Amino acid sequence: MALTAAEHEVTGWAEAVEAYFERGWTDGLPVVPATAEAVQSFLDAAGRKPGDVVLREATRRRSITAEKVAINAVMAGCRADYMPVLLAALEAMADPAFTLHGAITSTGGSATLVVVNGPIRHRLGFNAGGNVFGPGWRANATIGRAIRLVTLNCLGAQPGLLDRSTQGHPGKYTYCIAELEEENPWTPLHVDRGLRREASAVTVYAAEAPHNVLSHYGESAEAVIVAIADTMASLGSFSPGESFVVLAPEHVQILARDGWTKPRIREGLYARARRTRADLKRGGKLAGAVEPGDEAQWVHRGHGPEDVHIVVAGGGAGGHSAFIPSWSRDRNSLAVTREIR
Repeated sequence: MALTAAEHEVTGWAEAVEAYFERGWTDGLPVVPATAEAVQSFLDAAGRKPGDVVLREATRRRSITAEKVAINAVMAGCRADYMPVLLAALEAMADPAFTLHGAITSTGGSATLVVVNGPIRHRLGFNAGGNVFGPGWRANATIGRAIRLVTLNCLGAQPGLLDRSTQGHPGKYTYCIAELEEENPWTPLHVDRGLRREASAVTVYAAEAPHNVLSHYGESAEAVIVAIADTMASLGSFSPGESFVVLAPEHVQILARDGWTKPRIREGLYARARRTRADLKRGGKLAGAVEPGDEAQWVHRGHGPEDVHIVVAGGGAGGHSAFIPSWSRDRNSLAVTREIR
């Protein structure tokens, strides 16, 4: 089946790059010009036809085809064999539980965190170790970037127009990591979410930036839990939404040594990640004046321990883990997992 996107004639590479800027099709950085040959190779790698619908966004009644995804993947600098990961992530974002329109337009400024699990991590060269949220790995950088370009070019989420982020955060350029399953003494994320261990999967999550949790001198599991839970209870990001906790190997070793299982970690974090109604009112998180009884009434982050999602990733040295809060002051978006096929 022939491609349907409009073609634009240019005299060379440099002119093509500038043409993308002029038409507002970039994220502010130069993109790779998408030739028909390159786009077709991406479709072939995924076994998709140009007109196959990958995602439907109900609020603005927009559909995104495989051809459009391939174009933006080329622009982002992806390899053709990244397409199945990208398609699975976009299909997950189409799930109503993700609340796609709100997540990409809100003043809250969330970005789509993509967590990759399973054998495909090694096959495509994802980074799950040191500097996991930083630069240096093509798969992480370009797949996350392709997600952003799709929201910009296919869903109209241009900054200052449909995207009304008050401040945003750097994850809006790219926000893709893999789990370091080899350092995980428990079950990996995709197994927690109902898939087979040998499957490859992506989990998408509308998220704030990572909040660093430094605990260098905590020599017990209890100390690590206290530090993470205190960060989770911060007023600035407090909500009834879900939480992602990305544990670095050093903290994982302490927790495992002391016999803490994932269920116990979730329960411990949920129990401690709380504030009084009085605190929430004083900080502008709840409306109204402080009333008698508010000082003694506790409110937890999330609805229960099951709202704490645990991922293992990061370098082998350093007591730095991360808490990643969900987007929105309420509970408008949930994490969604899809198998990569």
